Amino acid sequence: MALTEEPELVKTPSENAEGVFTLKYKNRFLYSKYNPQKNVGAAVQALDILPGSLVLAFSPCLFYAWPELSKKCEATGSEILCVESDPQLHALAQKQIQDQKLAATLLPLDQNNPRGLDDYFCRARKKCRRVVRLDMSAGTALDANFYKNFFACAQNIVAAFWKNRLTLVRLGRLYCKNILKNLPLAAAAFPFDFLEHSVEKPILVCGAGESLEELTSIVCEKSVNGKNAARAINDTFFVLAVDAALPALTTAGIGIDAAAATESQLAIEKAYIGLDAPIKSAAKKRPFFFFDLSSRSSLARRIIKKSNYNQDQKKAAASFYFSEFDKNAFIGRLQNEGLLPQIFPPLGSVGLTAVHLALRLRKNDSVPVCVMGLDFSFSAGKTHARGTAQSKALLAQSNRLRPAQNIAAAFWPGSQKIIGKNGAALWTSKNLLGYAALFRDYFKGAKKLYDIGQSGIDLGLEKKRLSDFLTKRAASNDFLPSSHATASNDFLPSSHATASNDFWPSSHAAASNDSSRAKAAVFSAAERVQKVRQFLRKELDALRALADLLSNGEAAKSRDKSIALDKQILAALDGREYLYLHFPDGTEAKADKAFLTRVRAQIDFFCKDIETTLVIAARQF
Repeated sequence: MALTEEPELVKTPSENAEGVFTLKYKNRFLYSKYNPQKNVGAAVQALDILPGSLVLAFSPCLFYAWPELSKKCEATGSEILCVESDPQLHALAQKQIQDQKLAATLLPLDQNNPRGLDDYFCRARKKCRRVVRLDMSAGTALDANFYKNFFACAQNIVAAFWKNRLTLVRLGRLYCKNILKNLPLAAAAFPFDFLEHSVEKPILVCGAGESLEELTSIVCEKSVNGKNAARAINDTFFVLAVDAALPALTTAGIGIDAAAATESQLAIEKAYIGLDAPIKSAAKKRPFFFFDLSSRSSLARRIIKKSNYNQDQKKAAASFYFSEFDKNAFIGRLQNEGLLPQIFPPLGSVGLTAVHLALRLRKNDSVPVCVMGLDFSFSAGKTHARGTAQSKALLAQSNRLRPAQNIAAAFWPGSQKIIGKNGAALWTSKNLLGYAALFRDYFKGAKKLYDIGQSGIDLGLEKKRLSDFLTKRAASNDFLPSSHATASNDFLPSSHATASNDFWPSSHAAASNDSSRAKAAVFSAAERVQKVRQFLRKELDALRALADLLSNGEAAKSRDKSIALDKQILAALDGREYLYLHFPDGTEAKADKAFLTRVRAQIDFFCKDIETTLVIAARQF
């Protein structure tokens, strides 16, 4: 018997349900044959809806018991999102909304996925605190796995949002402050688009974990296959390090081709000590930096110079990306103005960001990417590799009564003991375990991504040894084009050949060998900087006008009498979430006095930062 292709409305035979229809689809009834409203009404009545909930109304079909559900949600300040996975039933639900003139939101079919759900949640003015499931018909049985996974995904998105809120309360203002200060620097920096898919050498991603010592200890050997160990590593790999690993690698004499920087706080400055020292050997070249737009601006300012495109005097160059730590109207404004650099996913860890960066830099999927030092765990007393700023700080503070160890980290509340991939006992934390789980999930399926660290948490990657690559490089020239074998100008794109050879490997030549394109980058940089300065000036004027409104009310010079004062203030706050993003209740702008008093206190802070940024930009660019 063929299945019913289209939903069919069937009159109920019961006298108690006269004029009420049930629904037949694919040879099954999606409601009771005799009293279709009874079960749905009982489910709504039994539903416990706490304030601030998101009710997922699965397979609503005929929308029975909708008035009762709406009334219940309105009383608790909750929202309803209707979801249907079957195209025929989705069309029926959409028709019912129109015919019954219901105030219902039905998620479009092409948004029935995690991205669509995340976009809906980000667009919502009110952020729900929990998710409630309600099956409004038996249509959920037609695709049970979809609804199960969709509900779990919604719970994860809500949980992740509120977990991120804790981070934004602590660091949100600093992120936004760095963004505003970094905008002129990002405009003047080398565009990331010109560097993407350009590295032909195998890429070695170096974290600051304990397993990094497997690499730095090799340089203590006299040679590798008859060659200086550090030189063999640099000849074989394009070395991409997280900024915390810079001191350990430079101390070992290993050249760093590029560095990933995401940290926004002061503590990371210690990792940059010594980078400004004169270069005494080719191995100790200055890296090309990839800065997050929200990273510490003082570090980026030291790296970015007016000569960034002239590439003279061996000054380090840089490029910017943006980890989308939050989706809000302010970020949307920057994107619409063309002021945002390349957008990266918010991975939370500089190690994960570095791996993502490496996969985008390699020329194609055939180029190997190896990771080391991404342990997400540590030995008792030792949280970072030798030579890192953290390790040096322990040594500097040590004495006869205080050893150079951080034992407290292993026994801190929340720390737990695990067994690493080499069978050794290690310690980790919930945050580190979360990063490791995200690493396995995000990078699963990536081609030629290898884990060459012999200790730490299992990352779910194919395992290899560093010696496998060094031996293969010495035995053959499989990894590098013949042009690399004798090339001495191995740091800079060929479009910059007339400048110093201290910025980018010649493996980028194939992607960047276009002088007209490089010249266009130089000229567009000046235009981009000017555009940023104009944006900041307008933003400064808008903040001063808002401060006037908040301080003087109806007597303010910027007062628009055609609208209410509260509406004018809220309109001025629209797209300026950085003023309240770090408030505990900063999920949306409010017109109450207590909230606006706190906003007024933030305006002077950001005005000063913007004024300073404009002065520095005028001098530097």
